[in-house]
Amino acid sequence: MKTALVLTLIMGVSLAAQAKTNVDEKIAQLKENKEASKDNLKQYEENLKTVNANINETDRALKSLAKQKQALAAQTSQTAKSKQSVDQAKTQLETYMKTEQTKLDVEQKQIEELKKTLATLESNVAKRQANIAEYQAKQAKVQTELASWGERNQSIIELEQALKQKEDQAKADQKELSEKKVTYEGEVAKWRKQVRVSERTYENFSGLKD
Repeated sequence: MKTALVLTLIMGVSLAAQAKTNVDEKIAQLKENKEASKDNLKQYEENLKTVNANINETDRALKSLAKQKQALAAQTSQTAKSKQSVDQAKTQLETYMKTEQTKLDVEQKQIEELKKTLATLESNVAKRQANIAEYQAKQAKVQTELASWGERNQSIIELEQALKQKEDQAKADQKELSEKKVTYEGEVAKWRKQVRVSERTYENFSGLKD
């Protein structure tokens, strides 16, 4: 009887010691889980901060591109107006030249027919020829301006294409960053919840240890 009683007491002490060991191990594990949750939360908060900064940067880039497009549109409009003025000047000069050439032809014929008015007519011819030369010089200048306009227009087209590519890339970057933001916000919310659960569980089991 005494031997059986002693064995029962020994087994009871052994089970109590084992239960205490299991609780200690569980508490240690929960503490580790809590710390890991905090580390995950910190990492995703940093990721979210970085994504927000990148989104702000792409917003600034898009605004800058919009301003450049607006300035380019204004320049394109002004260039079109300049070309219209040059075309009008070209047409007017051609009209002047045609008029002067017609007069020149008439007056040269009058020289042959009216010898008495030769001096006056020759003076008029010289004047008309001078006018033609002047208009021809101006016409050459107009042609140069037209060529220059063509080069400027090509440069504008190339610049428009470059801006369009930059804008498309910025929009793609913004879309990707927005998607990352949603993912990171979800992770932050999840790990915040996990931290709270881990802390409550740790506190509950810590109470059991005490």
